[in-house]
Amino acid sequence: MPARALWNTNRLKTDDAIRACAEKGGVIGIEAAPHTTLTAKHPHHSIESYMEHFEYVANLVGIDHVAFGPDTLFGDHVGLHHAFAAALSISAARGKVQFEEVPYVKGLENPAEVFPNVTRWLVAHGYKAEEIAKVLGLNALRVLKETWAR
Repeated sequence: MPARALWNTNRLKTDDAIRACAEKGGVIGIEAAPHTTLTAKHPHHSIESYMEHFEYVANLVGIDHVAFGPDTLFGDHVGLHHAFAAALSISAARGKVQFEEVPYVKGLENPAEVFPNVTRWLVAHGYKAEEIAKVLGLNALRVLKETWAR
């Protein structure tokens, strides 16, 4: 889950919650559902706002405790949010922070776009192959191996 320090809504996690997860060896998955990973620097939802959350968490707790959990869909993701908003109290989780509604996260439009575009972004921003492998899956696999009963 993204960082509340960058976008102050109840749906996002505090620095203390992120640190607590990392201290137990866990991984924070950064999601990209529309209207979630916004920031003051990037208030129009795009791969840039998404990756700002990723870098914030990586800098806060280390690259071993962050991964991607984009939560994107083919089709109308925002329409789904509207259909379930009343039943699931989604609007209450957003609080009073205003944002421009968009149909998708630019650069992360659907599941087929997410990981190729995130990988290109990481390479373009100088991340090492080992770091990229960790955040694209090895961190999550580590946690699964450590927590699943044998």
